[in-house]
Amino acid sequence: MSRIPPNLLYLTIYNPTLKPLGPVPEDDEDAEEQAHILFYTSKERAVSRDRMLRQVGLAKALVNFSDMFNGIDMCNNVHSQSKRMIMVSPEPDFWIHAGVEVAKVPRVPSKKAKDKPKSSEKGKEKETDNTPVYDYQEGSVHDLALRADILRGYEQFKLIHGSFTSILSTIGQEGLELQLERFFTVWAWSWNLEDGAEFGEQLGIALHPSFSSLRATLDNYSHQLPNRVSPVFIKPPYVVPSPQYSHPTSVLRHLLSLIPPSPPPSECASHAGTIRGRRASDGDTPNGKDPPKASSSSSFLGMPAVNVKWGWPVALTFGKGASKRPALEETKLESKVDDDAPSTEVEEASESNADTSPSTEPIGLDPHALEDAISEDTSPVQGTTELPAASEELSGDIKSHGAATFDGELPITAPSPPALSSINVHLAILENPLLTERHKVYYIINDRTMLAFIGLDEGSLASQPDLPQSALALLDDIDTLLSAELTKTLTPDQLPTLSKILQPTDTHIVSARQYTISSPNFSTNSSYLYDAQELQTLDPDISEVFSRGLNPQHWHIARRGLSASAIDEHGTQGKEEVYMQIFRKEASLSDVDNVLAGVVRRCGLADGAV
Repeated sequence: MSRIPPNLLYLTIYNPTLKPLGPVPEDDEDAEEQAHILFYTSKERAVSRDRMLRQVGLAKALVNFSDMFNGIDMCNNVHSQSKRMIMVSPEPDFWIHAGVEVAKVPRVPSKKAKDKPKSSEKGKEKETDNTPVYDYQEGSVHDLALRADILRGYEQFKLIHGSFTSILSTIGQEGLELQLERFFTVWAWSWNLEDGAEFGEQLGIALHPSFSSLRATLDNYSHQLPNRVSPVFIKPPYVVPSPQYSHPTSVLRHLLSLIPPSPPPSECASHAGTIRGRRASDGDTPNGKDPPKASSSSSFLGMPAVNVKWGWPVALTFGKGASKRPALEETKLESKVDDDAPSTEVEEASESNADTSPSTEPIGLDPHALEDAISEDTSPVQGTTELPAASEELSGDIKSHGAATFDGELPITAPSPPALSSINVHLAILENPLLTERHKVYYIINDRTMLAFIGLDEGSLASQPDLPQSALALLDDIDTLLSAELTKTLTPDQLPTLSKILQPTDTHIVSARQYTISSPNFSTNSSYLYDAQELQTLDPDISEVFSRGLNPQHWHIARRGLSASAIDEHGTQGKEEVYMQIFRKEASLSDVDNVLAGVVRRCGLADGAV
């Protein structure tokens, strides 16, 4: 039976502190409850008001009930057999609530014969038989991944339109409802729950593998910029922020979306085929030979048809006789003579040829004029063209009509100077993070690489007219640096042995302050890593989780608090995390711990590099 993937049932945004905008009728008991709902969308096209209020009311009741026992950590999710309820509060008094149905598989009905039901129970049995029965897959969705997706959608809305609090205080509740309707309707139904998010995406944005060297280059370049300006280098899917960068990673994700994707290989191949030569048409044949003639269908009893050339008189040739060929040659000759050299002798010769029968004799030219043209001075310099003496009158006529002369060199037009592009984003105010202000972000793109300037205002831009040129020069220097690192050769002791080549490669990802550095081939949706992350989230005292599968026997490790500096003054561990998969069933627990320690030591994020 076919598997039905996870899907979104409904998504709503509400604020329980809002009041109705206008007067409330006395008989309308649900008017205040409906005023709390700012946005609602459902999988069903038409949803009754009562059902919408029941769904939102259940979410509010669960949050209030959990608040009675723990006011700090309120209810975030609720599990049932068939669905998950996710509650996220991105701002005080604002809640985003989503209902997600888990994946399900229709259960195969049993083929065993049953006793015949009684006559009074036949109707009930028909109703139960028509109802499908499903087996629900609880591990098809993960709470932390769903929560991370919702928060990422909120950050994108906040970056484009502003925070909920700012919009409510500036344009009111109706304006906020309109903005939410325009953004979250599109976002909700483009939410990819079928494939599921890759595990590394919900940990943060990926840093470039050459992060350390590129960060030093950006730091040196930032000294040329005004204060509070943070340059950021972006090369999909990686980013390299400067040490001065202190804004959320949603800005970097938005900038990543501005870089056009690379064309697919199939499209490049099709373009290459058309450039090399024209495509073979239906009539083309290999080796430039004429296509074979189709066999005649007018044969009789298999006998080949005989082509007979009838001797029709000249009057019935319909223009195919030899008398019309001189006219064609005449037109070709006249056009050639008019274009090349307007000599009177050649015109007279062409007129005489038009009256006589066609001949293959060449047109007579003046040998003295030809010798004078060949022996005239020396050959011109390469790249220039000199008109012969016989065409001086023609060149004079062209000049008199105002046409430009051609001396063999095309005019060189100076390239337009590079310019910076800009986009408008909403960034939080330092004094009040709930309020946002509109800012411009300037950037320049060159060969799918971007250099963006965060915090650059129009006044600072006007004081640095050479900023686009210096930005392009920096992108060229970075490209040279990356090319040099790719061409580095390995020493003999660094060359991999045959056993290392044949054994499976371990994968890992390190997360610190919403940034990640991973191994080149890291891509997983392992439920072991999600479960380990959830354990560490529920209990702050858990710092390491080691798990091993049964078939295959692979190791899955999660660790947080990677260094002693990650522990703050209150004794709580930092948010630096590392997740690793070891695909060697013969590895012991001590081997796994040693490999994990080496990864933490080499990554550089545990020492506060970001």
